[in-house]
Amino acid sequence: MQANECKHKKKSILQDITFTLGKGRIAGLLGPNGAGKSTLLKVCSGLLEPSKGTVKIFGEEAGVATLGKMAVLPDRGKLPGWLTSGEWLHYAGAIYPDWDSLYAEQLTEMLKLNLALRISSLSRGEEARLQLLSCLARKSPLIILDEPFTGVDMISREQIASTVVGDLADGERTFLIATHDIREMEHLFDTLILIDNGKIKATDDVDTLREQGLSVESRYRDVFS
Repeated sequence: MQANECKHKKKSILQDITFTLGKGRIAGLLGPNGAGKSTLLKVCSGLLEPSKGTVKIFGEEAGVATLGKMAVLPDRGKLPGWLTSGEWLHYAGAIYPDWDSLYAEQLTEMLKLNLALRISSLSRGEEARLQLLSCLARKSPLIILDEPFTGVDMISREQIASTVVGDLADGERTFLIATHDIREMEHLFDTLILIDNGKIKATDDVDTLREQGLSVESRYRDVFS
């Protein structure tokens, strides 16, 4: 990806952003509040066009054409509250041509979801797990998750992290995950993208960091302290 600049209301939010993420990688997009993480994910997903530069997904410029090749969990996204969880999953199976019904059933058990409950009655953690299921049950080669743990209790965070680990066993799909919950996700990441004030501060290979005796958390502190 290369996005030289992204503006909102004439204000530059992202500047000189350049990185490449290979197939099967699990990238953590980390940075303080207001660093530009959500804006960057919108640009990557093709929902926001940079004012300069280009973003390519699987060799194509990000946009309508590439949306079908990715599953996106937006920050503070909402599902239709008048449906039950089961009804939503039924509709999702009709909406998404890459939907895997069998895997959706497996995820329902893994994430301990009650499909009879209306979405409007779900706790924040339950809805977060349902939204994650809606992403992972698709066979999309790229998964983008924006703060999947916002408002989610510790047990739910552990369940979600464990599900992502299991889903990535074959290394076929690529994940880009923005999160503040470093400790729950640290063991997942093999790539770090550290961002602040709309600029990439560092990109790191996690195995290399570990060979140097560093953890994801210690690297984060080094960059942002």
